[in-house]
Amino acid sequence: MGSKLLKQLQEWHEQDEYQKIVDAIKAIPKEKWDYDMISHLARAYNNLEKYQDAITLLQSIRIQGLSDPLWHFRMGYAYYYLDEIPLAMEEFEQVLKDNPDDQDAKLFFTWCQQEMEQQQYDPELYTEEEMETVERHISNYFGSYEHVFHELISPDIHVDICIIPPTPSQDYYKLVTLGMGAHQMNVPLELAEKKLERAELMICLPPDWEIQNSDEKWYWPLRWLKILARLPGEQDTWLGWGHTVPNGGPFAENTQLSGIMLLNPGAFPPEASCCVLPNGDEINFYQVIPLYEEEMQFKIEHSADELLKEFTGEQLEYVHLNRPNLHGDNEGKTLLLSPEELQPLLENWEGPDLCIASDRITVEGYEVGYCYRIAPNDKQLDSGWCFLAGDETEEYLTNQQYMSRYDLNTICNYDPDIIPLLNSAYGSAFYRDENGIFQKCIEITN
Repeated sequence: MGSKLLKQLQEWHEQDEYQKIVDAIKAIPKEKWDYDMISHLARAYNNLEKYQDAITLLQSIRIQGLSDPLWHFRMGYAYYYLDEIPLAMEEFEQVLKDNPDDQDAKLFFTWCQQEMEQQQYDPELYTEEEMETVERHISNYFGSYEHVFHELISPDIHVDICIIPPTPSQDYYKLVTLGMGAHQMNVPLELAEKKLERAELMICLPPDWEIQNSDEKWYWPLRWLKILARLPGEQDTWLGWGHTVPNGGPFAENTQLSGIMLLNPGAFPPEASCCVLPNGDEINFYQVIPLYEEEMQFKIEHSADELLKEFTGEQLEYVHLNRPNLHGDNEGKTLLLSPEELQPLLENWEGPDLCIASDRITVEGYEVGYCYRIAPNDKQLDSGWCFLAGDETEEYLTNQQYMSRYDLNTICNYDPDIIPLLNSAYGSAFYRDENGIFQKCIEITN
């Protein structure tokens, strides 16, 4: 935003001319709105008592992964005057974490505390015996935990999050809710005998995840555990296996994942999925699996089972922020081989499964003329192989429309001659000579 406009907006704010701020910003095309402009508009909405408009606007920034103490203050302000005191208190608490000396945030936080005391919230809680049973189940099946994100405000249920650190056998974090199961969900009558009324959730994160960082690109998994834990009570509904919930846009600036699906915890013993309470009730444990929008749509149109067939076990074990989109890369393409025509040519392959291939091979039917392997960012999922016909132009190669991700076995079906090359070291490259034989090129580097 230009300094002249910024100065004018600030002057109008000081003169209580809030509508002028709204009119001036809304006269600018939305695609030109930047963070400062949206922030000024949200503040003007708050001052005009259009609190829901302010929240909607501020949430659009959060979807893009943008937030700061002012963002949290303005969200808290809007929630406070909408009488959403617990939500307001969380926002002001976040402001004070980032800026402990913010006097306005301290004042609102104190007011929220006073409101909470007056309203005397009475959340649903586990009994002491139930709590001990669930805690023991988490420790036995998911791992020991010493650190817990304790919830400060509990208007309906009390949701803590147990943080289980990476181990040599499971090199990733496990975050498990503790408290969601105190509420009995409104399960359809036809499912009453299945004991699905109570649940807890978990999500698994890479070992380098910054668990303590409040930036949205690190915090969104915790936020979503809390959102999902409260959703059944707030909407008088239920959550179970295969259910999906959209975010409305990417979770954060560093990923395009934008929705979740609930599954049984896949990398754990079957017994981990169910905790039997002393009274015979069952707590069902579901793992939160982030999805892309196109994958969500495929699941809705087909089923969770059909979508699951396309995942590898590693992709489901923990969150991969930039894993391939199973229904994004090849959208609208007519491949020469249908899924039913593919043969299992790599049954003994123990390496990562993903690769990149040109449309010249998969759409137009040319054999592989050149291929190379580079070290990928995610060596557990991506093989690093790229397969080309060999006559692609530079313009063709830089157009992502023509370069898509596939399972290695798929490309082996298009050209089985590549199979002997697959175990070659990173940095290897091969071309097909005039006799149709692959020859090794000078090694390449990333």
